[in-house]
Amino acid sequence: GGGGARYARFLVEELKPFIDARYRTDSARERTGLGGASLGGLVTMFLGLRHADVFGRMAVMSPSVWWDKRAILRYVAKASPKPTARIWLDMGTAESRSGIADARRLRAALVKAGWREDVDLAYAETPGGTHSEAAWAHRVGDVLQFLYPGDFGEFHW
Repeated sequence: GGGGARYARFLVEELKPFIDARYRTDSARERTGLGGASLGGLVTMFLGLRHADVFGRMAVMSPSVWWDKRAILRYVAKASPKPTARIWLDMGTAESRSGIADARRLRAALVKAGWREDVDLAYAETPGGTHSEAAWAHRVGDVLQFLYPGDFGEFHW
């Protein structure tokens, strides 16, 4: 009911082809990433699994796992075969009452589906991290370095 399928169609069929046609991009799925925080993190996970042929990197920050009775956990469980995607998943400890527990559930579902921590899955809990743009901005350097290893060298955020 959140419109994720329509949003996916827009991104995959309209926006990405538009960008790739007009700008110098590396459009290979292995180089194509998607990211978001909160409900954006949730839809990133959904889109990355639904369109694993398009997106090879996912930044899933502070995802709203609680949405629709934790439907994303069931969606991950049905991801077969496991897409070859790199996933960053994180949550701050001061975000919500169930945030850390939900993030751990999502991490467990991803591991059960075949992702391997520190290989194609990174999981981070930020002590005192809040549900805010400032908190996500503080973590984005680590996110990009995991998703695109070697591409950022010694750049400091």
